[in-house]
Amino acid sequence: MAWLLMGTVFGLIASFKLHAPAFFGDIEALTYGRVRGVESAALVYGWGFNAAFAMALWLLARLSSAVIGKPLLLSVSALFWNLGVAIGVIGILAGHGSSLDGLELPGYTGPILFGSNLFIGMWGILTFRAGTSRHVYISQWYVLAALLWFPWMFSVTQIMLFIDPARGTVQTLVHAWYTHGVSALWFAPIGVAGIYYLLPKLLMRPISNYYLSVYGFWTLALFGGWSGTAALIGGPVPAWVVSAGIAASLLLMVPVVVFAVNFVPTMIAAAGSLRRDWSFRFVAVGAVSLLLGSVVTLLFSLRGVAEITQFSLLQNGQAQLLSYGFFSMVAFGALYYILPRVLGRPWHLPSLIGFHFWASLLGCLTSVVAFGIGGYEQALALNVASGGAEAVPASLLEIGRGLQPYFFVQTFALFILVGGHLAFAVNLLWLVLGGFAPEGETSSTAVRTPLEAAAR
Repeated sequence: MAWLLMGTVFGLIASFKLHAPAFFGDIEALTYGRVRGVESAALVYGWGFNAAFAMALWLLARLSSAVIGKPLLLSVSALFWNLGVAIGVIGILAGHGSSLDGLELPGYTGPILFGSNLFIGMWGILTFRAGTSRHVYISQWYVLAALLWFPWMFSVTQIMLFIDPARGTVQTLVHAWYTHGVSALWFAPIGVAGIYYLLPKLLMRPISNYYLSVYGFWTLALFGGWSGTAALIGGPVPAWVVSAGIAASLLLMVPVVVFAVNFVPTMIAAAGSLRRDWSFRFVAVGAVSLLLGSVVTLLFSLRGVAEITQFSLLQNGQAQLLSYGFFSMVAFGALYYILPRVLGRPWHLPSLIGFHFWASLLGCLTSVVAFGIGGYEQALALNVASGGAEAVPASLLEIGRGLQPYFFVQTFALFILVGGHLAFAVNLLWLVLGGFAPEGETSSTAVRTPLEAAAR
């Protein structure tokens, strides 16, 4: 919760600077590059990874019918992870951050993050091994794979970019491979596992066409890592590397189709009976965002489309749709489902859950639309023909000025998101501290879904 609030506040400051450069302009630690780096680090490695760890461990313990052993050591590992992120954030503010997008944390935080992540992953695997359940669900497949994939990607990247840096364009290849891999081989598997787990729990019905889920898993496992090089279209890298990335991106339509035939019929079949269940709403929005964001990613990986969309705000909109619209919404839905069961008490302020949902949905949608429309205009301006007598390309300064209205809209969207996150923070603190339920608040169905309550 703390990392989420910090990330959105720093994102708000960075957004202000896009149309008011003098905002905190006399403070060296709050220049745009550092503020933007802190935003990315706090949201990705602070909020995103902690939420992913929580979801992963819960899913493995519940689905394996196992108890997590030696929880104190696991808590120490989580403490070191957050300590590493905190040291990295301070390092960014001090000017030690990296210039690589998605890898803004200073290189000296790498060993701390790698060691703690390795221990957390080991605890997840040991929990699975200690399980008594005879059935292995697809959610466990995705979680276990993600726990193995990320340490491999992170260690290779740290060695080739910070410890013993590779030369020339190899660094670009490694960077593209890692940044896409974090999305495709870490956040996507954890988020998808959460959807596969939560939909049957919330809807009290099995996943439609569940037998197809294995095909989606193996396609993602085989081609998810390769698809990142499609982002280097037109770059100074071997053509076959880019072609391999494009081919891998096209093959990733297989898991997208599998997700569609698994999730959409399941949600449609029982959505009417759960109109008032907020966890289901968060998860449903996350599932739809996953499908839309995956299709957009596929389109952006095509050479003809990338020639227009590259280096424009369209890329920001696509990233927002997948990072917030998909993963964060699923994580919110999972936390609203898991935390009352962990603490043994219901949400005492369910009205704040509704406010959080609508603020998150409206803020994310506003941001994606602003980036989409603004990015489309920017892409057209950057690619205007210069051959004709009347076709005079605009300067980069003129194009930047034309984007100012969209930056204002983005700032407004971040204000909405900050409001939703504050509601989430108040509700979570009230739950953890055991606050009383105000008169008029109905919390009886906050622990059990409506169908669970009816079955009881």
